[in-house]
This record gives sequence, structure tokens and C-alpha cells, in this order.
Amino acid sequence: MPAAPKSPRSNKKVTGITKPKGAVRAKSGCYTCRIRRKKCDEKRVGAAGDRCETCIRLKLECLGFGAKRPDWLRESHRVSQIRDRIKAHLAAQGMIKGHAGSGSRNPVQDEILMLSEYREGDAGNYNRSGTSSTNSSPSPRDASVESDRPFSGRLTLQQMTSSVRGYYDYHPPVRDDTYFVPHHDFQSSRCDSPSDSMMYHDNDNDNYYQPIEELYALTPETPATRSSFSKFYHLELPVDDFQSAMPYDPLNPNLNFIVPSLLVPLELIDKSMHEYVTNIVKIQYLLGDSDKLPAMVWEAVSTHPASQEAVRLLSTLYTARQDNQRLRLTLDQRVKNRITSLQQVLNDAKPAFSADDAMAALHVVSLYLFDGGMGRWNEFLSFACTYTERVLSDPRYYNNPSAALEAANPKDEFVVKTTIWFDVLASITTQRPPLLLSYVRELFSPQKSWVGTPPTYSMLSPMGCENTIVWALAETSYLSYWKHRHERTGDLSVRELVSRVQEIEPYLAEGPHPKRPQHTAEEWSRHLASEIFRTATKLFLKSVESGDYPHVEDIKTCVRDTFRAILDFPTGLGDIRPAIVRSTVFGIFICGSLTDREDDLRVLSLHLEQNSGHENVGNCEAISQLLRQLWDTRKSQHRSKPVQWRNLLSKMEILLV
Repeated sequence: MPAAPKSPRSNKKVTGITKPKGAVRAKSGCYTCRIRRKKCDEKRVGAAGDRCETCIRLKLECLGFGAKRPDWLRESHRVSQIRDRIKAHLAAQGMIKGHAGSGSRNPVQDEILMLSEYREGDAGNYNRSGTSSTNSSPSPRDASVESDRPFSGRLTLQQMTSSVRGYYDYHPPVRDDTYFVPHHDFQSSRCDSPSDSMMYHDNDNDNYYQPIEELYALTPETPATRSSFSKFYHLELPVDDFQSAMPYDPLNPNLNFIVPSLLVPLELIDKSMHEYVTNIVKIQYLLGDSDKLPAMVWEAVSTHPASQEAVRLLSTLYTARQDNQRLRLTLDQRVKNRITSLQQVLNDAKPAFSADDAMAALHVVSLYLFDGGMGRWNEFLSFACTYTERVLSDPRYYNNPSAALEAANPKDEFVVKTTIWFDVLASITTQRPPLLLSYVRELFSPQKSWVGTPPTYSMLSPMGCENTIVWALAETSYLSYWKHRHERTGDLSVRELVSRVQEIEPYLAEGPHPKRPQHTAEEWSRHLASEIFRTATKLFLKSVESGDYPHVEDIKTCVRDTFRAILDFPTGLGDIRPAIVRSTVFGIFICGSLTDREDDLRVLSLHLEQNSGHENVGNCEAISQLLRQLWDTRKSQHRSKPVQWRNLLSKMEILLV
């Protein structure tokens, strides 16, 4: 696959951010320290002032200072050779952590390591020092390890760690609470690679190292490279993979970041996939059947390459976000490329699209949901919608969607239900009718009459919403689109609008509450979530009827009902709140948007923060920040102005699932 074109980058300096004291730009310091990717003290000594104290202390030849590197230092392979030679020299001196040196010192080790010999090409012996280099030889350990390495211009994982930490120590992350203003959103990132913090560098450094596109590969293990520390102690990665792993964020062109978790070998991720499917899939579909779902997903992962790749991406994201909920892994260019490749695979499979293909597409939708809810989720949802239409319009059932769903196998049933639910909630964000609206009417409309036994399928599992409420939410979303379309054309009939509202509203009346004992806490979770969806859908319906005005009495009443349902948890049911909270962000968002009490907003924000689970995935943080942004706008407007919650939601393209 050809390398992705490099995005245009702004040369403007970041405003409002003060570089920490001691920060070093790419064009400062002596050439030797810049090759080492270490900070130079820039204390020039000597008669000509062409040497730094750092190089003298380390017994390295200082190659001098200057704004631009000389031509002979612009060749990446030569720079790599010099860097490796410096590392070997420092390791022999015992100056690199983890390298004890070579025992007693000898005269060769006390001499200055000469680097200018590389002006004319390869300087020969890897460990040669000064004028006596022809008589020197590497330590037996170094020689045996180097002889087993196929590429001399590559660094071991341990060496790379030392280099990276030293180079980036001068750019600590800057934290800020603003989620949607990425100019200040610099956070630390958890990963399984040795450097466990998010690392930043200025764009001025981009021309310092040439990026290369190369797949990661594990070094063949030999007796010389075997380490008691870890199987991957001598894992070899391209020197410049850090550069090519830097995603470009169009909202923040002045800073790029590295996601170290992308450097975790695929072998490790593959080994963790079964654990992921067994455990983490339960937080992917919080109100689904926790006994059946893992086995269903694992079956697809074991036999279906697209599903395997999608789950691998999910597993990588989950790992990366454990210590940093705000990390946006889907902005990384490597992840984008993998998603694009997966999209092409699914597109090529369309003529014979399978349930596993649809499942893989839903995994990618979950990937964006885990990463905050923003991104290209709608493109992959359309794949699942295509398959759902095929299942529900199966000619074997005479185009009877209800009969087709009743006869579907468990995997098809899960795909259909999940896709319908995602599609209905996605229509609120896109402000367009649900793609599957006609099927929703056929499957869930309470106005349909049934001949024979009513259908047994229920949206309570896996979505935690009763069939009638799914239908009402889909119809309300369509009614919102219908009203907006007629407002634009100037022919809106208020009488017809009210009539359409009255067709939906009776089915949103409060019903009997479930009584104890329920069989499981999962069943309680589904009923409680369904009650939140009922009250939130009624609030949505009233906002379509009266407009988005928080001081309208009907809307105030619906806000109170929704607020009460969100916070109403029976005692003694165990830790079921995270599953309910993360499943009902739609209700929390619309309630926080249309309440006329700022105290309610604070309570809801705290509710999201405290009860969103410890997994650090999902869109709760994004929803909380979106509500704050909405309220900041409301404070500057007169109370007679409508709340633009739908416009903001559409602009940010957040999926409320």
C-alpha cells in the first residue's frame, strides 16, 4: 500500500503555550548532540568556541555548531552509523543505563571518539576510537550481538528507549480541560512500549529525520540476543518510525504527537485478542447477553480476517486509553491507514457481504465510540445497514421483516438489532431520517396488528430499550427532519405537526415499573435504561413540537422526568451504573441541553464523570465537554433564543450511543 501523503502543516507558532525552561529546538546545540537526540549544554569552549562541554565530558568529538547541518550530515544512513558508533562508545564507558561497560578501562577508552572520519564515507570498524581505533575491538558481548543483527542502522528497543526519553524530556505534556479545543489538549498516554508518556515535538523538527515507511518486525532470537529481561529486550524497530508514527491533527497543525502504543508488536496484541473478546466485549455492548456475545465475536475473529483486524484495532485502542481517556488514537495516521484498508476490504466484499463483514463494520463503529464518538463511524455503519436490509428483505419470507428477524440465527439477529439501534441514534446526529426507518416501522410499530403469535424479538437485549420506544425515537427523529425541511421551504403546517406529535406521544406514557425480584442485575439495567430512553424520547418529541426553548412548560416537565430517571437507581443491585450511564448518553445529553437550571448540568456532569466506568473508553467525557460548550454559548444569549443542541451535535459528529 503506498504511503499516505503528508498533510500540509502550518508554520505558525503555537500561541498561548510557553515552552518549559530548558526546552531545546531542533536547530540548537552542537551537531553531535543533535545526532544523539540529546540536549546540548551549548557552553562553547576552546579557542575557536567550536566545542561543547557535553561532548568533552562524554569524550566525543564535537562536530560544531550551526543553523543547518553540513551536506555530509544530511545522509540518513551516515547519521545512523554515527549514532550507533556513539552508543557503542558510551556503552563501553558504562554511560548508558543497562550497560555496565567492559570492566577495567584501557587507553583506547580514554581517547576521544572521532566522528569527522565519516565525511568521506563509512569510517570502518564499528567501535573504532581515535587514532588507535585499528587496534581496538568491541567487547565479546557487543560483537556477538551485533553479528546477529541484520541491519546496522536499527536500534534495539532498550537503546531506542534511552534515546527517545532523552530527546523528548524537554517537551513535557501541557494539560488542559478543554476537550474540543485541541490546541491545548496535550495529555499523557498509556502504552506497553517502554516510553509511557505522550511525546511532542515542534514542526520545525520535521526536516531533521527522514520518515520511512516500514513494517515492524521481530528480530530472530539467537543465543547472543536472548535476554533475561524480556523476550522483546532486543526488539528492533526502524530508527525513524517515531517520525512516521506522528499523526497530523488538522485542528492542531502546530503540534504533532507520538502514540507509543502503536509500537507494541502485533504478536503481543494478537495474544491479547482472546482476552479482549472474552472480557472487553462486555463493555462494548454493555446491555447485551454477556454469556453469548464473547463466543459469537470470537468465532468471527478466529475465521474472518476483517473481524480480526477490527478487533485488533479495538484492543490497541483499549490498551492505549487505560491511563488517558482523552487520547484520540483514531487521529493517528497509521490507524487511519489501517481503517481505510479495512474499509476497502469491506467495500470489495459487498457483492457477497456476510454477517462477519457486518460485525467487523460494527467493531469499527465501536472503535470510534471508544475513542470519543467522533470520526468516520457513519461510513462503516452504512455497511452494516446494507447487510441488515438484505436480511430483513429476504425473499424466502415474502419481504416480511418480522418473519425474517424471527427466523434469523443469533449472529444475524444481533447484527440487525445493533445496526437498527445505531442507525436510529445516528439520525439524531446527522439530522436525516434513519436509513432503516421503513424496517423499524415494520418491526416495532405499536400501531400494527398481528395475525397469530406476536413476535418474540426484543430490543431490550442488547440495547436496553423497549421495541415501542425504539419506534417512537425513530419517528421523532424523522419528524424533526420533516419539520426542518418544511421550515426551510416556508410551508410548515403547525396543525399537521401537532397531529404527528399526537400519534407518537401516547406510546411514551409511563408504564408499570418492573418489580423485584428480577432474575439478574442485567435485566434491571435494561429496564432502567429503557425508562431513561422513554423520558428522553418524550423530551425530544416536545422539543420538536415547541422548539428548543428550555422555559416552555412542557419541556420543563419532561426535563424533570428525564433527570429523575437518570439519577434513579434502586439500592442493592451491585455496580450497574456504568453500564446504564454509558448506554444512555443520549438521555443525559438532551436533558443537560434543555434544562433551565445550571445546577442540573453540574449534577449530570458529575454523574458522567463518576459513573462512566474505569475502562477509560467511550464518549462520556466528550458529551460532558459538549454540554459545557453549549452552556457557555447559552450564557451569552437571551433566554428567548432556542438552544442549538442539534446543530452543535451535528457539527461535532458525535454518535450518542
